[in-house]
Amino acid sequence: MLPENTAAGSGEFSARVAPLVHSAQTGGGLSLASAPLPPLPWEMEGQQPPQADLQTLAPDLLAVSPEMKAFVDSIDPSLSPNQRMRRILRTLRQQRFFMEYDLDTTATAAETFSQQRGNCISFAAMIVALAREVGVPAHFNRVYAPKERRATRSDSGRVLVENVLHINAEISYGWSTRIVEMNFEPRSHYRHEKLSDEDVQVLYLNNLALSEARDENFDAAIGIARQALTLSPESSVVWNTLGYLYRRQGSLELAELSYTRAIALDDKNVSAKRNLQRVYQLQSRRELLQAAESSPITDQDS
Repeated sequence: MLPENTAAGSGEFSARVAPLVHSAQTGGGLSLASAPLPPLPWEMEGQQPPQADLQTLAPDLLAVSPEMKAFVDSIDPSLSPNQRMRRILRTLRQQRFFMEYDLDTTATAAETFSQQRGNCISFAAMIVALAREVGVPAHFNRVYAPKERRATRSDSGRVLVENVLHINAEISYGWSTRIVEMNFEPRSHYRHEKLSDEDVQVLYLNNLALSEARDENFDAAIGIARQALTLSPESSVVWNTLGYLYRRQGSLELAELSYTRAIALDDKNVSAKRNLQRVYQLQSRRELLQAAESSPITDQDS
């Protein structure tokens, strides 16, 4: 599964996606789909747009490790690519390959194969990587199953609610395809939508940003979210995550800009609308506090 903040690993795609912070419900006055996009937060800060460097930022999600290659090479090379891929899946099941599900671990294909721990993005990445290694086309899908929610509480008592999305893998055998769910579970009957490798990489980075935020490494988290946005500037999910990170950092104006952009890109992003309302509440409190502090204090005789 993948949170949608959400984070995807299965997002506050990895496919988890952007955070949904507890707040009051938002009315219908936040429809911004037809409004012009607000300036980018780094434009407000007078900075240059971030440059993506995925080689140093994160491991290659679909890289095949020597261990994986040795496993593929052990499958009879005289078979056709399709036959070898079917044999790979059958061998994994016979060897009782089982990935321990951990929503907070968005592992690469190689890490999943070695450690057998991760989320739905992790398992799908492993299957896609193995299929391509034997020459069989494969891609990721987003599954439109009802969203799950998970609430976590930090040491400081803050509650983060994450909407969990689901990702699986699809293998093409030419005239037929096979959906591979996490741990080879029965195929979901919900609608699927093909995702590009870039889409999934964005969700992967979104999850990494949320992982850094859980450890309160907000500068690192914001840097990763910005890198994700260089790949997909119109990802409402990542903009929602960036707004959450800015809010946690205390940068309410940048949080407001990020949430507003998330809503402008996707008017159905309820998480961003609720989070934006929360920012407005915090801004009002800050203004009231500043007004109180600036008011002259007078003594009053009793």
